[in-house]
Amino acid sequence: MERTTSVSRYHSGVSPYGVYDMVGNVWEWLATPTDPGRYELRGSAFTSPLFRGVPAVPNDADDTMHDDDTGFRCAATPEQMVPRRK
Repeated sequence: MERTTSVSRYHSGVSPYGVYDMVGNVWEWLATPTDPGRYELRGSAFTSPLFRGVPAVPNDADDTMHDDDTGFRCAATPEQMVPRRK
Protein backbone atom coordinates (compact mmCIF):
# COMPACT_ATOMS: atom_id res chain seq x y z
CA MET A 1 0.00 0.00 0.00
CA GLU A 2 1.43 3.41 -0.95
CA ARG A 3 -0.25 5.54 1.73
CA THR A 4 -0.99 5.68 5.43
CA THR A 5 -3.66 3.49 6.98
CA SER A 6 -6.05 3.96 9.89
CA VAL A 7 -4.43 3.33 13.27
CA SER A 8 -6.39 0.17 14.09
CA ARG A 9 -5.97 -1.47 10.66
CA TYR A 10 -3.37 -4.09 11.66
CA HIS A 11 -4.43 -5.77 14.91
CA SER A 12 -1.47 -8.17 14.79
CA GLY A 13 0.90 -5.25 15.41
CA VAL A 14 -0.63 -3.95 18.64
CA SER A 15 1.82 -3.74 21.55
CA PRO A 16 1.30 -5.41 24.95
CA TYR A 17 0.22 -1.93 26.14
CA GLY A 18 -2.51 -1.62 23.51
CA VAL A 19 -0.58 0.82 21.29
CA TYR A 20 -1.02 0.48 17.53
CA ASP A 21 1.33 1.31 14.66
CA MET A 22 4.63 1.83 16.43
CA VAL A 23 6.31 0.90 13.13
CA GLY A 24 5.53 1.47 9.49
CA ASN A 25 2.75 4.00 9.11
CA VAL A 26 4.63 7.32 9.38
CA TRP A 27 7.92 8.46 10.89
CA GLU A 28 7.05 10.07 14.21
CA TRP A 29 8.63 13.33 15.36
CA LEU A 30 10.25 13.28 18.79
CA ALA A 31 11.10 16.31 20.90
CA THR A 32 14.73 15.14 20.90
CA PRO A 33 17.09 17.43 18.96
CA THR A 34 19.91 15.73 17.03
CA ASP A 35 21.57 18.92 15.78
CA PRO A 36 20.48 22.55 15.73
CA GLY A 37 17.25 22.68 13.69
CA ARG A 38 16.97 18.88 13.43
CA TYR A 39 14.88 16.44 15.45
CA GLU A 40 14.80 12.70 15.93
CA LEU A 41 12.23 10.54 14.11
CA ARG A 42 11.27 6.95 15.03
CA GLY A 43 9.13 4.11 13.74
CA SER A 44 9.78 4.16 9.98
CA ALA A 45 7.05 4.82 7.42
CA PHE A 46 5.12 3.19 4.62
CA THR A 47 7.79 4.59 2.27
CA SER A 48 10.68 2.98 4.19
CA PRO A 49 12.55 -0.17 3.18
CA LEU A 50 11.52 -3.20 5.25
CA PHE A 51 14.81 -3.36 7.21
CA ARG A 52 14.03 0.11 8.67
CA GLY A 53 10.82 -1.21 10.25
CA VAL A 54 12.12 -1.33 13.82
CA PRO A 55 11.00 1.16 16.51
CA ALA A 56 14.57 1.78 17.71
CA VAL A 57 16.08 2.59 14.29
CA PRO A 58 17.02 6.28 14.44
CA ASN A 59 16.38 8.90 11.80
CA ASP A 60 16.24 12.67 11.91
CA ALA A 61 14.91 15.55 9.85
CA ASP A 62 15.11 19.29 9.51
CA ASP A 63 12.43 21.00 11.60
CA THR A 64 11.05 22.73 8.49
CA MET A 65 10.50 19.49 6.56
CA HIS A 66 6.95 18.73 5.36
CA ASP A 67 6.44 15.23 4.03
CA ASP A 68 3.54 12.80 3.62
CA ASP A 69 5.32 10.05 5.55
CA THR A 70 6.08 12.00 8.75
CA GLY A 71 3.72 12.79 11.61
CA PHE A 72 3.39 12.71 15.37
CA ARG A 73 1.59 10.73 18.04
CA CYS A 74 -0.59 12.32 20.68
CA ALA A 75 -0.04 10.72 24.06
CA ALA A 76 -1.30 11.28 27.59
CA THR A 77 -1.04 9.62 30.97
CA PRO A 78 -4.22 8.09 32.40
CA GLU A 79 -4.36 10.99 34.86
CA GLN A 80 -4.51 13.47 31.99
CA MET A 81 -7.44 11.74 30.28
CA VAL A 82 -10.83 13.40 30.67
CA PRO A 83 -13.80 11.00 30.73
CA ARG A 84 -16.22 11.42 27.82
CA ARG A 85 -19.64 12.78 28.64
CA LYS A 86 -22.60 11.00 27.15
